[in-house]
Amino acid sequence: MGTSVGLWLVSVGVVIAVSWFAASDVFDDALEEGSRLVLQLGVDVDGAVGDDDELRSRRGEEVRLRMYYQLVDRDARVLLRADDTPKTPFVSDIPRDKRFSTVWTQGELWRVHVRRGEGGVSAQVGQPMEERLELLEDLAANLAWPALALLTLLGGLSWWLIRRLLRPLEETAQRIAAKSPQDLSPVEAANPPRELEPILQALNALLARLGGALDSERRFTSDAAHELRTPLAALRMRVQVIERELTLPAASLQSLRADVDRCTALVESLLALARLEPQAEPLVRESVSIAGVLDTLDLSAARAREMILTRALAVPQIRAAPVLLASALRNLIDNAVRYGNPGGRICVETVALSGGGVRLAVRDDGPGVPLAERARLGERFFRVLGTGRTGNGLGLSIVARIAALHDARFHVEDGLDGRGLSVILDFPAG
Repeated sequence: MGTSVGLWLVSVGVVIAVSWFAASDVFDDALEEGSRLVLQLGVDVDGAVGDDDELRSRRGEEVRLRMYYQLVDRDARVLLRADDTPKTPFVSDIPRDKRFSTVWTQGELWRVHVRRGEGGVSAQVGQPMEERLELLEDLAANLAWPALALLTLLGGLSWWLIRRLLRPLEETAQRIAAKSPQDLSPVEAANPPRELEPILQALNALLARLGGALDSERRFTSDAAHELRTPLAALRMRVQVIERELTLPAASLQSLRADVDRCTALVESLLALARLEPQAEPLVRESVSIAGVLDTLDLSAARAREMILTRALAVPQIRAAPVLLASALRNLIDNAVRYGNPGGRICVETVALSGGGVRLAVRDDGPGVPLAERARLGERFFRVLGTGRTGNGLGLSIVARIAALHDARFHVEDGLDGRGLSVILDFPAG
C-alpha cells in the first residue's frame, strides 16, 4: 500500500503537470485570439485614451468577452484598457521575436500576449496566473476523492488477496512452530503453493537427516554404555577376588575398586542420558506420589554419613513420568549427600505455584556453590573444583534434561538456613 500510495502521488503529479501544460496552451491560444480581436476593434481609436466602456459605446454590444487588454502606442502609453487592468503597460519593452511573457505587475503575476499592429500600436492581452492555478486546484480536488476511493478499494482487495495467498504459508508456519524437539516427522501442508513446495521438501529432507543423525548418536551412546557395563562389573568382581586372595595393601585395592565404581557410575549416567535424548513418542505423564518415590530410593549413603532427610510435601503428587521423576530425585538426593556435610540436613519440598504448577526442591545445608559457577550447573561433565568429592559431572545434567522433557524450569538458589544449595524444578500446570 505504501508503494501504491507513492505511485498514486506520482501519477497525480504527472496528471496535474500534463494538465497544466495543456491548459496553458489553451489559455495562450485564447490570449492570442483575444489580442487579435482587441487590435481589430481598436483600429479607429485614433490615439484617445479610454477604457472598455468607451469601446463598448463605439461598437455597441459587439464585445461581450471578459478580457484584460490594453492598447499601447509606440511611446508605451495605454490608449485603451479593460476594467481591472493595470494603467501601465503589461510589457514596456519586449523583443519582436517573443510574443508571450510572464510578468509581475501591481503585486500580481500575469501571463501576457503582445500583438503588434500598424502605426506602432500593440495589443496586450493578459490573464492572472491565479486564474490558471484555480483551474489546477479544481482539477486536483476533483481527482482527490475518486483517487482516494480507488486507493481504499485497492487496499481492501490487496489485503484480501494477500491474506488468501499467504494462508497456506501461515498454516505451514504454525505446523512448524507446533512441532516439539521430540517430533522430527515431515511437515505436511494442505495444498501448498508451488513456490512453497521446494522449501517444504528441503525442510523435510533436513528433518529426516537430523532424525537419522540423532538416532545414530543415541544408538551408539546406548550401545557403548550397555557394552561397557558388563566388563566393568566383571572387573570389579575380579578386584574383590584379588583383594580376598592376595595379601596386598588394602589401600591400593580400595583405590582400584573406587576407580572402577567411578567408571561404572559414569557409564550408568551416560546410559541414562542416552535414554533421555529426544524421542518421537510423547512423554506419558501420570500422577506420581513423591512420598512413594522417596520410599523406593536407596538412602544407605545418607545414613552412612549420618545425614537427616526430611520431607515438606505441601503437594503430595506431581504429574510426571514416574521413572524419570524417580531418576531426578535419586540424582538430586545423591548430589546432596555427596557434596553435603556429614551429619547435615536434606529437605525434599513441594509447594503449589500461583499459576497452577508445582515446585519440587531438594535443599541441603552443605558448603554450596559459588554464585559465579551456579549458572553452569546442569552442563554435562561440569564439576565444582575444590570439593574433594568424586563424581562425573552428569548428575545435574540428567536432572536438567528430565526437567526439559517435562517443560519444567530448572534453577538453583541458596539452601537451608541460607547455606548449601537448593535445586528447584518448577513443573507447569497439567
